[in-house]
Amino acid sequence: MTSSTRSNSIVEVFEQAASSYDRTGVSYFEPFGTALVGCAGIRPGERVLDIGCGRGAVLFPAAAATGPTGHVTGIDLAPTMVKLTADDAARAGLTQVEVRVGDAQQPSFPLHSFDVVLAGMVVFLLPEPEQALRAYARLLRPTGRLVMSTPGAYDPAFVAAMDALAAHLPVEQPPPAPTAGPFDDEQTITATMAAAGLDVVAISEHRVESRFHDVNHWMRWMWSHGGRALLQHLPADRLDAATDDAAQVLESVRAPEGDLTLTTVGRVTVAVPQPGGPAPAAAR
Repeated sequence: MTSSTRSNSIVEVFEQAASSYDRTGVSYFEPFGTALVGCAGIRPGERVLDIGCGRGAVLFPAAAATGPTGHVTGIDLAPTMVKLTADDAARAGLTQVEVRVGDAQQPSFPLHSFDVVLAGMVVFLLPEPEQALRAYARLLRPTGRLVMSTPGAYDPAFVAAMDALAAHLPVEQPPPAPTAGPFDDEQTITATMAAAGLDVVAISEHRVESRFHDVNHWMRWMWSHGGRALLQHLPADRLDAATDDAAQVLESVRAPEGDLTLTTVGRVTVAVPQPGGPAPAAAR
């Protein structure tokens, strides 16, 4: 699969999920978005870019922080996601918010356009994340900062449930093999940022507890985000069996009050441009 093909397939997943994305009654993207904005220290009047804005988990807290004297631009490659989020912003009367179709891999804005670039749970999904980070660094003003969130550790029960689903994939569609990535731990994050012309100021961990009524609620949530990329490849005649297998695994995290409870650890990284900044794209 080429980078372009992978990018298109990711966009299609989120385009199909747009109407239910972060709308299934599950606490996940919103608390991670709130944590990211809190770490960014956005001040009133600042200009902010939200990369891969989705349905606004980062965008709306950022708009509250920058206030009516600032400006927040959200970009996403899924047109339906953009339309729905723009409609939400208009209904809320957020005149300082603009939402447009834009590429998280290579956002198209003039150099040094923003005080803050935010990227909530998106960079690790990109075909060339290091290249994207260099692009973000060029968009920052000299005193600006990039703040991104990446997964830290998934609940073991979630990993086991995903494995249970993946066991039902057809032979010609095996799950992707795990590989070492540029955001696996604090050391690799720091090195990845440095290569992009960014110095890490802080990395913090944030735990989010997500509750589900039952396995069907969990599956609705899975269909509403990137988990759809796996589910869409399950044959229709295996979906019930796959769901039953996942349900057996998830029973291990049923809380006394009856809900299934999964805990996810995410990392928020704050970085600033290195003196001199990254080299222009043409020089690489």
